[in-house]
Amino acid sequence: MIRFHDVCLNLGSSVIFDNVSLQIRLNDRIGLIGPNGAGKSTFFKLICKYIEPSSGNIICAKDVKAGYLPQECFAFRKKTVFEEASSAFENIHHLKRQIDAIPTELENPSLADEDRQLLLDRYTHLQHQLSVVNANKINAETEKVLKGIGFKETDFGKNIEALSGGWQMRVALSKLLLLEPDILLLDEPTNHLDVDSILWLEQYLKELNGGLIIISHDRAFLDRNVSKIWELEKGSINEYHGNYSFYEAEKEKRRELQTSRYTNQQKKIKEVERFIERFRAKNTKASQVQSRIRMLEKMEKEELPENTVQKVTVRFPPAKQSGINVLEVKDVSYKYDEQWIFQGICLSIERGEKVALVGQNGSGKSTLLRIIDRLIKPQIGTVTIGHNVLADYFAQETAENLRGDNTVLEEVESIAPFSMIPHVRNLLGAFLFSGDDVFKTVNVLSGGEKSRLCLAKILLKPANFLVLDEPTNHIDITTKKVLKEALLNYPGSLLIVSHDRDFLDGLVSKVYELKEGKLFIHLGSFRNFLEKREAALRPETNRTETKETSEIKTSEISSQKQFFLQKKEQNAKRRKLEKELQKIEERISSLETQKKELDQILLDPQLYNNSDKERPIIVNKQYKTVSEELDDLYQKWEVTHADLDMINAEVQNIP
Repeated sequence: MIRFHDVCLNLGSSVIFDNVSLQIRLNDRIGLIGPNGAGKSTFFKLICKYIEPSSGNIICAKDVKAGYLPQECFAFRKKTVFEEASSAFENIHHLKRQIDAIPTELENPSLADEDRQLLLDRYTHLQHQLSVVNANKINAETEKVLKGIGFKETDFGKNIEALSGGWQMRVALSKLLLLEPDILLLDEPTNHLDVDSILWLEQYLKELNGGLIIISHDRAFLDRNVSKIWELEKGSINEYHGNYSFYEAEKEKRRELQTSRYTNQQKKIKEVERFIERFRAKNTKASQVQSRIRMLEKMEKEELPENTVQKVTVRFPPAKQSGINVLEVKDVSYKYDEQWIFQGICLSIERGEKVALVGQNGSGKSTLLRIIDRLIKPQIGTVTIGHNVLADYFAQETAENLRGDNTVLEEVESIAPFSMIPHVRNLLGAFLFSGDDVFKTVNVLSGGEKSRLCLAKILLKPANFLVLDEPTNHIDITTKKVLKEALLNYPGSLLIVSHDRDFLDGLVSKVYELKEGKLFIHLGSFRNFLEKREAALRPETNRTETKETSEIKTSEISSQKQFFLQKKEQNAKRRKLEKELQKIEERISSLETQKKELDQILLDPQLYNNSDKERPIIVNKQYKTVSEELDDLYQKWEVTHADLDMINAEVQNIP
């Protein structure tokens, strides 16, 4: 479909592509990866012919249509969201305009019979063309894609120019999907999408005909949507036949093989050099010496693979332990311009808990974090920070607190503990500040670079409660691994807003979902939350099933029977939880009695005057065992009680 033949591209003194030859075939699904600045977006611009190569050829098959979604800089005319998205069907709109114009022409009294007949024939022909392209699908398809990508029906009439950059990107993506190009080029498509929109997009791409090339730092998105990885490195593109997880394993194998080849070659070179040095002065060995010298000169030298930031390990500096209750948000409500964003929000975080906050864009996640960090006040409700809690907050606006006249290195060293000073350069390298980048002044950094710098600083501050708002937006996959590893080893509490599924998987043990102004709790791993969400979304994303057939299928099933079975299942769960709760409460009651008895014994001076010196030790051990079991049971009681409340709410909502 598209072929690169010895393509070179130089921008100033920088070599972006060096004799690149490759082929993009029909239905290829490729993930294009590489360090920032390697030329990934430039590769897309070459395909779209926005720029020309310095040398070489790019050959496209006839009539190949490419659809390109850039990261930013979207240009729109003054249209509504729906008008812009449906303009993907411009050929159908053009047919309709021609058809609509013919009746007016036929009303002309001076029109000759022959011309009238020609117009009628043209009208019939155009109507036939319209029926062939299925013009009735325009509104339904446009509505489905816009809703899938996160727009509500009330958003359809909004002017695009009034939208933020992230929502403008969604309009551009919607139009691109409706165009159904032969090859789809997506540059960081998940940057401004929430979890539901990403899941919907993945399902849509599965059923999309044509080629697909994705630039993304979202590992889960790459794993699910590509079957080939192209790694752009030092002007060359290396191919790996598999998804991103396969690429990582294969890359490591290739690194080990390259290291082995280098080691063996160095061993051989040293042997040859020893021979040359030993027999250089002997005339009888002159020809053999010269032969080995020529061999060394002609030898293609192996190189050691370059070190990468994957090997950088970072740990948070120690902080004092907080109390058990770290955060308590009670009945918090907030409104903006007389409209409630959310109402009656309640959440709690205990020491050591790692919690995710998710929800659609615009649902109020960042606003809630700002309330928790005391940057704004709620109209109703309270936020209580626990005893000895030392909190640190990261958001995009955190960059405003950086000192503009500091260099990157000075800014980090200004807050780094003395023990971390020798490791600061490694940390900055992990956050994509390498070489002379560390000597840039803060005021010349881009917004993304400032965010990365703030994130690096957080890793150097002692804190026992972290509040992070989209920390992975401006970092690559390998840097995410460094940050995730640090957070996994972090002993404090964590509240994080993110749509990066791979990053959250295995990191959090509880998910709060902000939806339609209410907060819902999901206990368990993020993967478990995703599985439930995918199951809920799957029927809505089946592209082959029309709205009409869906309604027919639904009507064929007895709704009453469904509700009965659902209620029966939920009641069974409720009874099980009630029994479990009763057992926990009985055990708590028994242990609390034991604890009181042990308290009395420990307060009795006779215990320590007794000749049996082991007795106080035994009683202390018993007291500690009882206390630890009680702490576990209290936590288990809260979890079980929350599950029971959720089941009760679900049962009440079933007709």
